[in-house]
Amino acid sequence: MNFQKHILKSLATFFIIWTFIIGGFLSTAQDLPPNEDLSLGASVFVFRSSGRTAQKKFVSSNRTKRTKIQRLVAVKNIRKQYNNLAVVTARRKRVKIFKPEPVQIEVAKKSAKKSAKEASLTLTGAAQFYYDNNEMDKSIDLYREAIDLDEKNTDAILGLSDALASKASDLLEKDKPQEARGLFDEAVKLNVKNSVAYSGLGEIYDSLDDNDKAIFNYEKALSLNADLTELYAPLGILYTQKNEIAKAEDFLNKAIALNRNDASIQYFLGVVRLKQNRYEDARLALTESTKLDATMPEAHYSLGEALAKLDREAEAVNEYKEAIRLKPTYVDAWFGLGAAEYERENYVEAIKAYTETNRLKNDIGAAHANLADAYRQLKEYDKANGEYSIAAVFIKDDAELYSNWGFCLGKVQKWNNAILRLNEAVALSADHIDYTNLGWAYYNASQIDLKSKLPETKAEGKAKLQQAKAALQKAVSIKNDFAPAYINLGITQNDLGEYQAAVESLKRANELRKDSVFAINELGIAYRKLNEYDNAIKQFERAVALNDKYAIGLYNLGEAQFRRRNVKEAKKAHEKLKKLDTNLAKALEILIIGAKMK
Repeated sequence: MNFQKHILKSLATFFIIWTFIIGGFLSTAQDLPPNEDLSLGASVFVFRSSGRTAQKKFVSSNRTKRTKIQRLVAVKNIRKQYNNLAVVTARRKRVKIFKPEPVQIEVAKKSAKKSAKEASLTLTGAAQFYYDNNEMDKSIDLYREAIDLDEKNTDAILGLSDALASKASDLLEKDKPQEARGLFDEAVKLNVKNSVAYSGLGEIYDSLDDNDKAIFNYEKALSLNADLTELYAPLGILYTQKNEIAKAEDFLNKAIALNRNDASIQYFLGVVRLKQNRYEDARLALTESTKLDATMPEAHYSLGEALAKLDREAEAVNEYKEAIRLKPTYVDAWFGLGAAEYERENYVEAIKAYTETNRLKNDIGAAHANLADAYRQLKEYDKANGEYSIAAVFIKDDAELYSNWGFCLGKVQKWNNAILRLNEAVALSADHIDYTNLGWAYYNASQIDLKSKLPETKAEGKAKLQQAKAALQKAVSIKNDFAPAYINLGITQNDLGEYQAAVESLKRANELRKDSVFAINELGIAYRKLNEYDNAIKQFERAVALNDKYAIGLYNLGEAQFRRRNVKEAKKAHEKLKKLDTNLAKALEILIIGAKMK
């Protein structure tokens, strides 16, 4: 008899140990939506969007500009168009143009004392000859002398303005904008209607990133000469950079109608289409740009962005990689590559791309946050926590960041820190998801404290259970049809000994998720704690009927049947359980053996 008691005592002890272990098996019951996680035990964490989390966007402060070559070509084209319009010739009709001989010029200068106006006109004609023959230095010198003789000589004044603008344009084509600027300024002072001088100043201010002054001068030139259609493109580009999309589109459409074979125009039109969310049109324009000029890294990057928006990530990856090949330090392209690889669930490649992004520029909060998400997907939680902590230095207003960070902290059992981060998420959004997750953290933190042998730590665990309940009650008050909150609340109430309240919470969870094996099983556990074995068995039978491979449900069913003193039914559950989980089957077998020995 004493031997039998000893065996029963040993079995009872073994059963208690297995009961504790079985709690861990609840984590296998993951009949949950993809945005929920149950891997830390019998409580649910809810991700805001999906378990993968949408990648955060990076708004680059870099503005794509025309290349130096594109600028110089534009200057040349504007000048050529201006000359073809024959504006200068049409303006000066009074002056007789002649090929000057040195003797004639000297005679004109000597006769200036007798007739200054006549001599001034003679010098003006000679200056015009040099202008027409593109000898601008000689032309400028003679125009100045002509003006010295007659400061009211309009032809000389206008001619000098044109000559100065022409020489300045030469300097611009030779990439000497600082030397050109003074000449353009003087040209405008002499003739406020000198459109070529205004367009030149526009180019100079454009190169200096002074968009407002550049636009003013370009538009002034166009208002003076509407036929200077070469100005459409730079104006469209500048308005794109200023994010004035309507004006940008107007000028770029005009420019593309005149020249469809300009890679830079096609590129900026594609950028405008991206900003308008016209992704297919953007793709077409940017594809054309890369065909016309395959050496523009910005065009390949923007094409990648358009393809990503069209859910064509594989093609987007190729474009990002080409942009990087052309410009290895292209931060935007590295970031885009990381986002595209993440969307393709190529998390290792995403990590490589984001790591390089951070190496090149380490103050992009979104890159650190996205890198953390990629580490989280690979269950590298310590690395994820490190990146979330860096991201939080730059990002202060993103509840999802703090929520995901709290989850990863929980994964490495840093529950108090997880609670801090999830409280920050609550402070930012305070919605039902945030309160559900805060309750999740308090509940799991309590489980650690309650295992302690220290009375004060156990007391802290009980306090955290109360805090979990308060957070979860807040969640269901905000959204009374949110199943995860009711599940977590019911579990918490069970641990607090509030079994009837747990039943009500879990019944509501079952109403919301009629086919949730996990929620049904939890309701069965609540009934079991009330010793309502019939109701408990009904729930466990429902659970295993929905999923006949649900081992913990079979264990609970067998255990409830045993408590109900229906050993035959308990054995049936045991036979099925042996095929699914030998450890759980062994635990159930111990109960049955114990019953026999009694």
